[in-house]
Amino acid sequence: MRKIKAAPRGFQVAGRSRFVLFACVVLATLAVAPTSALASFPWANQEALRNETNAELRATYIIDSPPGTTLPRSLFLSEPYVGFYEKEGFDRNFLTWAPLSSIDDTYMATHNWTGCLEGTQVPVSPGYSYCSPPAVKLGSPKHINEEVLKGPLTGFKWGDNFLSDICGNWAPANDAKKAAPMPTISGLKYEDLNANGKRDSGEPGLSGWKIELFYEGKHVASTTTGAGGAYSFQLNANTPPIGGGTYTLKEESREGWHQEEAPGPVSVPYGAGDHEYAGNDFGNWRPAKISGHKFDDSNVDGAWGGSEKALSKWDIQLSNGDERLTEVDGSYSFSVRPGTYTVGEVLQKGWRQTAPGSPGTFEHTVISGQELEGLDFGNVCLGGVAVEPLDDSTGNPLAGLEVRIEEISVPGILENEPPLPRTTTGTPTFDELLPGTYRVTAFLPEGAFTTDPDAVLVEGRFAIVKEVTVSECETTDLPVHLFTRSTPGKVTGGVRLDVPGGFATSGFEFMTRAGSPRGTLEYQDHSTGLNLHTAKIEAIYVSGNVAWIWGKVLFEGVEQRFRLRLVDAGEPGREDRFELTVAPGYETGSGETISGGNVQIHK
Repeated sequence: MRKIKAAPRGFQVAGRSRFVLFACVVLATLAVAPTSALASFPWANQEALRNETNAELRATYIIDSPPGTTLPRSLFLSEPYVGFYEKEGFDRNFLTWAPLSSIDDTYMATHNWTGCLEGTQVPVSPGYSYCSPPAVKLGSPKHINEEVLKGPLTGFKWGDNFLSDICGNWAPANDAKKAAPMPTISGLKYEDLNANGKRDSGEPGLSGWKIELFYEGKHVASTTTGAGGAYSFQLNANTPPIGGGTYTLKEESREGWHQEEAPGPVSVPYGAGDHEYAGNDFGNWRPAKISGHKFDDSNVDGAWGGSEKALSKWDIQLSNGDERLTEVDGSYSFSVRPGTYTVGEVLQKGWRQTAPGSPGTFEHTVISGQELEGLDFGNVCLGGVAVEPLDDSTGNPLAGLEVRIEEISVPGILENEPPLPRTTTGTPTFDELLPGTYRVTAFLPEGAFTTDPDAVLVEGRFAIVKEVTVSECETTDLPVHLFTRSTPGKVTGGVRLDVPGGFATSGFEFMTRAGSPRGTLEYQDHSTGLNLHTAKIEAIYVSGNVAWIWGKVLFEGVEQRFRLRLVDAGEPGREDRFELTVAPGYETGSGETISGGNVQIHK
C-alpha cells in the first residue's frame, strides 16, 4: 500500500477544468486508502478534506492495489472503503489509481503519460477539453472509465502509476451522525391569494400537500409540505436512479384548487455539491364566491326588511361577462377567480333601484377562498295615477283637462324622477311614481262644471282636488266627474246667513228652459259691503234636493266665476244651505245652515 501527499500541479489544473466544465456525466464511486495513509495529506481527517472549498485543492485518495489488478466498481463499494463513502456527498471529486502494468501495452507503447498528448484531447465546448483515458487490461482492452460506471476520466502518469480524476457524485442514505452534503431541490407550497402566479407578502404556506420528484421522467421520491408549506428533496445518489440530470416536480391535485404557479424542470449537473435548487414553488388558489339577493324594497329604505319579499328571475351581471338569474329566494352567486369585479343588475322597466347606492353597482376585490356575501340589490316597483275626466252629461271622456300631481308624503330614500309637481293637458296619466300619497288637482276649463264636493279654488281657479295613494306596481284610477249640460229644474229662494263680522243676504232664481240655463243672483255681505250681481248663468244641475249653479258675477268690478251649492232640506227651511264660492277668493256658508229664509228646489 502506498500513498501520495497531493496531486501534481498538472492534475490540479486538469481537475479544476473538469470541475468547472462538469465534464463527467455519470455517477462514480471510489475508494480510500486506509486511515494510516492519510497522515501525509494536508488535511487533518476525511471530514476536513470533504469540506474543502478550494476546487484546486480538492485532491483525494489513491487506491494502491497489486500490480496488474484493475479496480472495478464493486471494489470501490466494499470494505474497507465503504466507511469513507458514507461520509461523502453528491459533489465529491476522487482520484482513481492503477499501476502502469495494468495499462494496455499497445496503448503505452504509443503514448507518453506525462500529461495529455496531442491528439488525445476530447473537445467539450469551445476552449475546453479533457484527456482521453488509456485502455486497461481486462481480458480485452477497455478504458478505465468503463469500469467506474463508464465515467470519462482524465489520466496522468504519476511515477509508475496511472492517476485519473473523476467526479464522485455519490451519497448513500445518511443518519444524523453521517450527514453527507448533497444537492437539495426545495420549494414552497402556498395559497396564491390574488392568483397572480407569484408569492406576495402575506400569502400563507400550505402544509400537508404531497409533492413528487421525478428524475428523467421516472418517479423517484415523494414528500409532504411541512409547516409554512416548505418541502425539500435531498438528492441521494446511492438511491438509483438519482444522479446528475433533469428533475421535475409535481404536486397532488385537490378538488376545488387551481394551480397558478408550478416550477419548471430542474437541471442538476454532476458536481452540484451542497447547492440548493430553491424557489421551486407551487401556487394554488381556490375560487372565491360572490353572492347576494334581490329583493322588493317596498318601504324604499335601501335595506331588506323581514316582511319584504324576494325577487326571482332578475338578471345579475358580473364584469367578466358572467350572468345569473336570481332564484326563488332571490339569491344569486358567482364562483370566480380571485380579482376585482363589478356586480350589477339589469334594471327592469317600472322599477327603481334602492340598493346599492350610487353608482348602483358593487365593486370588490376577492381573494382565494373568500366568500363575499350580502351584495344585495333592492328595487321598488313604481305605480301611477290615471285621471279619468268623465262628462256625466254625455257619458264620454272629457279631453283637454289640465291636471297637476304633487307629493303629499313619499317616504324613503328616493325622489320621483322626473321631479314633481307635474302638469299635463294631454292624457292625464302619471307613470313611474314612487309609492306614497299624492294630491291630484284637475282644473275646470271654461264650459266644464262639476258637482264634486272636492271642487275648491286653487290659485284663483276652480279645480277638483283629490288625495290618492299610489301602491307598488299599481296604477290608481281616479275618475273626475264633470258636466257640460244643464239639467231640467227650477230653484228659487231668499236667505239670510251668518258671516264673519255680521250677516249676508241673498235672493235668487234659476231655471233651465229648453236646455239653456238662466237666472239671477243678488248677494250682499253686510259686514264687508260686498255686493254681487249676476253677470251670467252658465250651468244648472239639479239632483234631488241639491242644486249646483255655475256662472259669473261682478266681483269688485271684475267678472269672476262663481259656484253656488243649494240644499233644500224641506220646510220650514231651517236646515237649508247656501254655499257660495267666488273666484278669486270669496267663500261663505260651507257646511253651515242658513239663519233665515229658505231654498226651494222645484223638480
